[in-house]
Amino acid sequence: ALLLEDALLPQQLRLSRIVAGNVERLKRIVDDVLAVAPGAAAPAVVIDAVREVAEVCEEWCRSAAPGMQAGQRLQVDLPATELLVRFDAEHLRRVLTNLLDNAGRHAGPEPGAIRLRLLTGPAIGAVTVAVASDGAVIPPDVERHLFEPFFSTRSRGSGLGLYICRELCERHGASIDFHLAPASARHRNEFRVVMRAAPSA
Repeated sequence: ALLLEDALLPQQLRLSRIVAGNVERLKRIVDDVLAVAPGAAAPAVVIDAVREVAEVCEEWCRSAAPGMQAGQRLQVDLPATELLVRFDAEHLRRVLTNLLDNAGRHAGPEPGAIRLRLLTGPAIGAVTVAVASDGAVIPPDVERHLFEPFFSTRSRGSGLGLYICRELCERHGASIDFHLAPASARHRNEFRVVMRAAPSA
């Protein structure tokens, strides 16, 4: 940051920006590791999943790059009434943002290429949020490592995103897994987060 405050030659400016970008990347990795550090107690809270998921989707579409056309690519299906779940709002935001980022990175450019659904089930007392995309099918040799720490198919990926999603879900008695839809389906890659439903007041 101090270097960037000085008058620099073009080559020096380019290198300083590279340094600054990598510092930010390292900071995100440290923050990610701290987020799942042992001993961090999960707050016991009840949230309205419908409201929280809607806000995450709106924020994700607003913050996406203009060329990404997130608003057109993302199809959101939410219930008309509230669904109360036991989950921390910020943790749910982190999980869904990661899933949407991954879907946005691999899905096609057409409208509806990414689909998010929120629904009750599959078991009694459960609520599921599913994020699916129409990108290339995740191969079996990649699927088996999806939730392992430091595993990434991207050269600049930390490999912590899905691992942290799983750790955050487990803190709240929830689960996250990957499902491959039949070949006839448009959205074949689907990640499902199954949360504990909370009784209405």
